[in-house]
Amino acid sequence: MYIDKAVKKQKKQFKNFVLTMCFIFLALPIVLFLVGLNNNWFLVVYLAITELVILLAVFVKTNIEKLEFHCSNNKLTINQGILNRSYKMLCDKVVLVHTEGTKEEMSIIFITTVKFRNKKIRPVGKDFLKRHPYVGEKYLKLKKLNPEITYYYIMVKKGGLKKYLLLDTMYRNCVKAEFTEDSIENIKISRKQKELI
Repeated sequence: MYIDKAVKKQKKQFKNFVLTMCFIFLALPIVLFLVGLNNNWFLVVYLAITELVILLAVFVKTNIEKLEFHCSNNKLTINQGILNRSYKMLCDKVVLVHTEGTKEEMSIIFITTVKFRNKKIRPVGKDFLKRHPYVGEKYLKLKKLNPEITYYYIMVKKGGLKKYLLLDTMYRNCVKAEFTEDSIENIKISRKQKELI
């Protein structure tokens, strides 16, 4: 299946999930009152806990699925999650793009040279290099070429299959960036040169 069909399918599944949860959220209290068991405190408390779990499930699913990005005038803005964790970066300052995982679990790692008014962008450190050894090898090569530059990283984990579209946008706009072999394979999927298995 190609990525555009997979993204449409993911959106449809998310919409069906939310509609089903809304139906259950509204139907449970109505059934409780129609049956006449609303005087039983145990069932009322159980219903309240069930309603909270439904709301929590919808919140978590929406948080996982939300990814918005926009690129114009060499600036890329990425918003992920309900709480709008927002990143802004200059496309010319991205030096490395790497992906880990496949399909919905894929995460994208950007390494950039400029923080660009972002408090949430972190500098590359020893913990990051231990967790991502392949990126660490590439980072050490970059650091040997430019030892005076401080590098920062951004990780995009949310958004499901929309991350493939973000990766394609990065490939078109970040002309100075180096893309790893894993990211190039995922770019082939986003450009319909390869099917999503």
